[in-house]
Amino acid sequence: MVEHRKTLPQHHRSNEVGPSRSRVGSDRGRFEATVIRNRPICREHYLLRLRIPPGLFPPTRPGQFVQLGCRPPDTAADFTALMGRTFAADPGRSLTLGQPELCKQLSLLRRPFSLAGRGDDEQGTWIDIIHRVIGAGTQWLSTLQESVAVDLIGPLGNWFALPKEKSIALLVGGGVGLPPMFYLAQQLAQAGYQAIAFVGAASRDLLAVELELNQIADPSGLPTHCTVEFGHNNFPTVITTDDGTCGLRGLITDGLRGQLDRMDHQTLKHTIVYTCGPEAMMRTVAELAATYAVACQVCLEQAMACGLGTCQSCIVRIEQPHSSYDTAENSRPWRYRLACTDGPVFPAETVVW
Repeated sequence: MVEHRKTLPQHHRSNEVGPSRSRVGSDRGRFEATVIRNRPICREHYLLRLRIPPGLFPPTRPGQFVQLGCRPPDTAADFTALMGRTFAADPGRSLTLGQPELCKQLSLLRRPFSLAGRGDDEQGTWIDIIHRVIGAGTQWLSTLQESVAVDLIGPLGNWFALPKEKSIALLVGGGVGLPPMFYLAQQLAQAGYQAIAFVGAASRDLLAVELELNQIADPSGLPTHCTVEFGHNNFPTVITTDDGTCGLRGLITDGLRGQLDRMDHQTLKHTIVYTCGPEAMMRTVAELAATYAVACQVCLEQAMACGLGTCQSCIVRIEQPHSSYDTAENSRPWRYRLACTDGPVFPAETVVW
């Protein structure tokens, strides 16, 4: 498969807000990757592994993301079909359109996906993406077979920071907020951290994890080695489901609150919370972290059209001392930031929800 790469311009970010303040590598790029595997992991969720040829994909860290083209890439596109055919207007007849984007469901804009893992070997770089089928773009992704080409831009955004004064991490991933937690778990294990993962879903069939044989998700919310993804790094997991079909019955924040309650003051001083998922969940996680005086970093999930800071569609309100822009109801000065270039990772205490 021929690989195409275009270097994209860097954006000036002198006032960047977030745990990281510089990019890992010297650039980002556009790549044509190929599918290694694409398998369902639970209802509506798929694990997509993509391969990029050796020596091309820049270094990455947990929290960063890529923008996937959810349609055939340029090298596989039928431009004759895309351009349509010429026609003459006939006042007595209705027009018949032939372009795919006008006649059927076709994803025109790229979609952002957090990196769920990465590996490098003699064949190149592989990256893992987890997606849930909710529209035309992800439906197309779910049909991809081995060796099919996928166009992507990345790596994009900033990443989670590992504070030196902390040694215990609580990873809270709700729904499709799990992928960056998988990647972060790899980095934490390599850095010698202890960690507990929290996985939440509406029901067991929507849990985007593989359950270990002969292990149970404790119904009282105690951590057990019940998931393969976190078990690889010897980290236990607390599973919660809204309907109680697996683990603790309730919300993922109920599981987190229970764990924080069980930790003494000295342990809490050495603990940090990382979270990604629905906004309401992350807001509650941030509030819990503040209540227990625990550091917290959030990976915000925003709709993005470009992922490069151009479209200005992924704005978030971030506390900015001495800002003249606006003031929230609680009198916190804030300014708009972009989740794609200033984030997606921010200190939880700076987010104006």
